[in-house]
Amino acid sequence: DATELFSRLTRRLVRILQDRTEHGYVFRTDLRLRPDPGSTPLAIPVEAALRYYEARGQNWERAAMIKARPVAGDLAAGAAFLKELQPYVWRKYMDYAAIADVHSIKRQIHAHKGHGEIAVKGHNVKLGRGGIREIEFFVQTQQLIAGGRFPELRGRETVPMLGALAARGWITADARDALTRQYWFLRRVEHAIQMVADEQTHILPDSDEGLKRIALMLGFAGEADFTQAFRASLQQVERHYAALFETAPE
Repeated sequence: DATELFSRLTRRLVRILQDRTEHGYVFRTDLRLRPDPGSTPLAIPVEAALRYYEARGQNWERAAMIKARPVAGDLAAGAAFLKELQPYVWRKYMDYAAIADVHSIKRQIHAHKGHGEIAVKGHNVKLGRGGIREIEFFVQTQQLIAGGRFPELRGRETVPMLGALAARGWITADARDALTRQYWFLRRVEHAIQMVADEQTHILPDSDEGLKRIALMLGFAGEADFTQAFRASLQQVERHYAALFETAPE
């Protein structure tokens, strides 16, 4: 049975990718991100996957597919599958479902506004307030809304897409420049964290000594200078991220 065979192969591949050895591991792999994980085998026919995305796919899955690409095995088959998904990801009409999702997230932003100063110690550089994910979401939301009509907005990389959005007039040059600058700064912080921890983590140390080490690695004179620059970066990202929703209804 092909389904059982390819499910076994998938399990074996995942073990190879994420089992820890003396050399570390390759990638963490989340099998829950496949189509309908609660009721489908690990490997399903292409036609079944296409039916799922067309009938039940969520906007977060559309956003994930913006960055999808085949990396191993039959690359031509992978490319053909992604081509079949193009109408699902890039809709020609104004995407009111995506906009409704944006409005929901806007309400969540308002719910945590005014919660005081952003903490630096223990902050999640990727998922926390003003972090990398907010820049990515800022870009991907507008890609989902407009990419169906403007093919130049369908790129996978965040920084080039900031430029494309500015060229199309969807964002200002100031937003493009500020978010590009902060994206690379936050990535440098993330890399320093991971070099120290020797694992895929995004959380700053919660001790003075640990924070000072990160600061010195990034070229700052000490913890205080880094804290000031880091907090200013998060606040700038948060302002642009929140501005994306200012005209959205409650």
